[in-house]
Amino acid sequence: MSGTRSLCCRVNTATHVSAIFYLACNLLMGVDLIFGIIQGKEPFIISYTEQKPAHGRHVFDIGTNLITLALMSVSSVLVLISHCKGPLCIVPFGMFMCLDVALSLLSLFDAPWGLPGTPTYRNALRIAANLKGGVKLEGEELNRVTMIFGVLFVLYILLKVYMFQVAVRSFYALKQDWGDSVYRTDRNTVRVKLPSYDDALKMKAEAMPPAYQES
Repeated sequence: MSGTRSLCCRVNTATHVSAIFYLACNLLMGVDLIFGIIQGKEPFIISYTEQKPAHGRHVFDIGTNLITLALMSVSSVLVLISHCKGPLCIVPFGMFMCLDVALSLLSLFDAPWGLPGTPTYRNALRIAANLKGGVKLEGEELNRVTMIFGVLFVLYILLKVYMFQVAVRSFYALKQDWGDSVYRTDRNTVRVKLPSYDDALKMKAEAMPPAYQES
């Protein structure tokens, strides 16, 4: 089937690999979030502004991130069973990819925007500062971190766009496969036209089943 290949493999295979990768990332982020709660530290996947968040907002952010991670993981699992359940199972995964790209671009203007795990400039500065022993970055080091973040962010966006593209193509390829399967099933089905009630009354006696007689 033309148009069902992406790079070096079929779009269905690429979509399954993307779903497995997405599921693994979600599980790692979930572990990071849970360990952050247990140890009382700020999880890596939650970004805040310079001000320390209130307790209510902190609990709200953790709860919404856990729910979002669960939904993202479910969308990945649905892709893995799409061959058995139908092409509609790919739709949630594609929607999350599209939403991820949109919110990732919005996160450039405000850090709290974005799905869990979205790379933000504040996180990049925080990681770089921790590697330097908590020293604030300035001058050439700040420019280097900014450049590295810019390159990684563009690669992240391109990866999400690619995953969305293969998900859409896989949806249409699987939809066509399911349509062909239904068509072949319909062609192989034997249809029998039953006689009407009037025709049945006109049938010859020998064609009628024997009457029931008690012994």
